[in-house]
Amino acid sequence: MNDDEFYIGYLARSPGRLARHVRRTVAAAGIVAMALIVWVAARQTPAEPGSFEFGIERDFEGVLRGSPLPTLRAVSASGAVTNYLLVGEGKHGLPAFAQGHDGERVRFRGSLIQKGPAVMVEMNDAKSFTVLGPATTSDAPEKTVPLGRVVLTGELVDTKCYFGVMRPATGKIHRACAVRCLSGGVPPGLLVRDGQGGGVVVMLTGDGGRPLRLDPQWAARSLRATGDLSLRDGIPVLETAGLALDPGLR
Repeated sequence: MNDDEFYIGYLARSPGRLARHVRRTVAAAGIVAMALIVWVAARQTPAEPGSFEFGIERDFEGVLRGSPLPTLRAVSASGAVTNYLLVGEGKHGLPAFAQGHDGERVRFRGSLIQKGPAVMVEMNDAKSFTVLGPATTSDAPEKTVPLGRVVLTGELVDTKCYFGVMRPATGKIHRACAVRCLSGGVPPGLLVRDGQGGGVVVMLTGDGGRPLRLDPQWAARSLRATGDLSLRDGIPVLETAGLALDPGLR
């Protein structure tokens, strides 16, 4: 006599042995799926730290420098100096309402972007922008520490995304976004990696303190730059005549 169990669709419950088999199969599949999720997550490259205070506005005041890098040099009551790199909303560099005020004291509201010691402000409130007058003698001059002639190899990045607006903000997955940001005037940086997976972004300018002319299509590619490296109020800046594709990747 054949006593094999089988399921009939119109019955409320399936036979006992068949039900137990289905439960074990579903439980095993769930365990395998969870293990696979954990395995894939563990193999992902960890997101680099960085923050963007989207929707949060702060008050900023200091001396605006439009070239070669748009910055706001702010001095606190204790004398501490902070150099904020400046960008506009979206994929744009220094906004039009802030241009033409080089060397003037200004006040405005904006959103903070920060990655470690690197700080940037998105100037997203044109109505708050106020010119307070020319810089005064109390505004200490920029402190520059020359570090010599160097040759650096690294990835061309748009600093707005890299400092906290986007994750990930490097590599091929972010290249299209970086191209648009660099085309819109976001300050370029060279991400120089160390042997332990860390890295530092060196800001790029042209020779003689001029803005650097570059091809935005080189974003996310490994480039070589030769020039004079210095620390400007703590910001690493490389003055270079131009960038070239890393010969090792040709």
